[in-house]
Amino acid sequence: MGMTTMGVKLDDATRERIKTAATRIDRTPHWLIKQAIFNYLERLESEEGLPELPALLAGAANESEEAAT
Repeated sequence: MGMTTMGVKLDDATRERIKTAATRIDRTPHWLIKQAIFNYLERLESEEGLPELPALLAGAANESEEAAT
């Protein structure tokens, strides 16, 4: 399986939260981010889905409408 690098822009406060959480469990921020992505995808792809997904989609739609005006 090939690997690729993806970039994510985060504010400083979020970056520090990730670093702090990773340190607390004796892992790297990279490891923590990958695990979060894997776990989120598993939940998203499961039969249950994500309870917060409709709210996220509604928020994205509102942001698109605001940007257009």
